[in-house]
Amino acid sequence: MSAYVVYIDVLLLLNFCFDFLLLAASGRFLRRRAALLRLLLASALGAVYGAAIVLPQLSFFYLPPAAVLFSLLLLRIAYPYRSAGAFLKLTGVFYLIAFAMAGAVLAGVTLLQNSGFVLGGQTTVRAGSLLAALPVAAIIARRGYAAFRRNWRKEDFHVQLEIWVAGRSCMLTALLDTGNDLHEPLSGRPVIVADGRAVRGLLPERIREIWQANGERPDLALQQLTAKEDIDGWVRRLRLIPFASIGKRNGMLLGFRPDAIFVQQNGQRLQAQAVIALTRLASDQAYQAVANPEILTEEQIEIVEVGA
Repeated sequence: MSAYVVYIDVLLLLNFCFDFLLLAASGRFLRRRAALLRLLLASALGAVYGAAIVLPQLSFFYLPPAAVLFSLLLLRIAYPYRSAGAFLKLTGVFYLIAFAMAGAVLAGVTLLQNSGFVLGGQTTVRAGSLLAALPVAAIIARRGYAAFRRNWRKEDFHVQLEIWVAGRSCMLTALLDTGNDLHEPLSGRPVIVADGRAVRGLLPERIREIWQANGERPDLALQQLTAKEDIDGWVRRLRLIPFASIGKRNGMLLGFRPDAIFVQQNGQRLQAQAVIALTRLASDQAYQAVANPEILTEEQIEIVEVGA
């Protein structure tokens, strides 16, 4: 019987890369961002767990219940806890991508075996076969969220926004839409495109009048606004936000930086960092704004209140 050599350093490296890719793709699928340090720590722990399979005395750690509990621990380390529902979605996506990547790896093993790249007549998972998992993870992570959003309950992608500017506030419903990937050029903050009628109570009368008269020419509106006396410091709030859409490659929107934005989601009240852009939406929609989903990433939010 031929001997089979296992290189522990290679096993650790392969498990680390696989776990890191899997955890990162899971967050990308749901548009959740994790700190790099958290991903590295979770991946390192997963690599040690995966490499420990060579020790017979630890075989009970690889029974299905233990493996599931360990995967939940890795997810908890990699991503901050928001709510039970959010963690359940993250877990489901994690296993969806894991199964898809495992299938790609097995396909890679078969191809390598047929090509003669098998050591000692044994079927082995080699580094080359893991490359088959890379495009699978990338495709699922990049395209999966859009399909997930189309098929999930639409109300799950509606959030309530509370916007504050110069002591005034308004409430409106926003749709989280991956089609909105706008960012304000100066600050890099994500953009919430809001119907001007829904936020008109926040705007001074002169700004409302000029925007209504020059909605199709936000650059002209901004020029007129900055040429007159500033009202409540609004001039420094105003922004021009470039966008591209079908039939309009170099469009512009007039926007402003609010004092605060609060988001109600999953029983939590979150404070988000974003810029509001003014537009005209159809009046028959169930929402008054279209938000870039990045307003809910860890870099942009702060939990200020948790519901009972």
